[in-house]
Amino acid sequence: MADDDTNTRFATKAVHSGTQHIGDAVNTPIFQSSTYKLTDERYAGWAAGAQHTLLYARMSSVNSDAVAQKLTAMECGEDAETFASGMAAIATTMVALLSQGDHIVASADVYGGTYGLLTEELPRFGISTTMADMRDPASYEAAIQPNTKLLYIETLTNPVLKVCDIAAMVDVAKRNNLLIIIDNTFASPWGCQPLTMGVDLVIHSTTKYLGGHSDLIGGAVIGSKELIAQIFKRKAHFGGSPDPHACYLLERGMRTLDVRMPRICENAATIAQRLESHPAIERVYHTQLESHPDYEVAQRTIPKGSGMVGFVVKGGDAAALKFMRGLNIIYEATSLGGVESLIECPFNSSHGAVPEDVRVAAGVVPGFVRMSIGIEDVDDLWADIEQALSS
Repeated sequence: MADDDTNTRFATKAVHSGTQHIGDAVNTPIFQSSTYKLTDERYAGWAAGAQHTLLYARMSSVNSDAVAQKLTAMECGEDAETFASGMAAIATTMVALLSQGDHIVASADVYGGTYGLLTEELPRFGISTTMADMRDPASYEAAIQPNTKLLYIETLTNPVLKVCDIAAMVDVAKRNNLLIIIDNTFASPWGCQPLTMGVDLVIHSTTKYLGGHSDLIGGAVIGSKELIAQIFKRKAHFGGSPDPHACYLLERGMRTLDVRMPRICENAATIAQRLESHPAIERVYHTQLESHPDYEVAQRTIPKGSGMVGFVVKGGDAAALKFMRGLNIIYEATSLGGVESLIECPFNSSHGAVPEDVRVAAGVVPGFVRMSIGIEDVDDLWADIEQALSS
């Protein structure tokens, strides 16, 4: 399939875009090679900044190129870069676009690793961040300074699942001539395509929904050719490149995204509804619940739903841990987005390094549990949850 064929729909792009039919293979073969034959043409292409030129696998490989093309098609972008992890994608993008003295506006309830980058690492290089409320575009605009260069947002925050009004945030960015970057991991390109709303760059931890099977680590950034070219240069310098075999697994996972996500989101909505009426649960967060504070925004931004459910177990962290460790099907582990259901308490996993007062202010109160719903039978999942809560 031609990669510039914009008439095909999402499911077809997910299956066919980017696939390298080398030797008439149906799938892109694994090119587990660190380097490629050095020719004058290839060297000239790489020297000119053509990051998809096959020269050295730290820059590009057959498999990373296949993934980049598929991501570009799925997110409706112009180009993409792949990385060894989501944090490699975020950090490299920040360093590529920012310099000493620059300023960012973000939110304190971004992913814990991103929070650490913004508050601990970037200040060492003279790059500062002001935290605002991702639910409130006016608070982002109020935090803009003369040296602000970009706004950083997430489609859904982790783990309280606040929903960002992307269109309103884009309006703030454009009025102030700023770049706007979004982490779209929790929604996936199936659930939301922020580039079509005016966002400049979309970042993914491809470890999650895109890979879909909890068997790889990866990251990606998608956007305009101009911005991706800038990011590629720093990727070459910092070396956060993915292995060809990980790219092969990622491409395979992306091909089934369109059939996995409807089942995942349907399961999650059902579980959230049932949890909301359970006497052991204090509060439930899911974008399809009318009780969600951002329900109206969610219907515009991610109308097909989410596979993530947050909830507060009565009795605090001790009760939440006891509940989790009474589960038989749902597995206690960090990460999300796989075909299996996973569960964690953010205080000792994804947000363990975030100061307690910052966690609580963001909504991660004692007893908070984050659950990533998989494709299992929903009644089996609910039976597992019920028996663990009753214990």
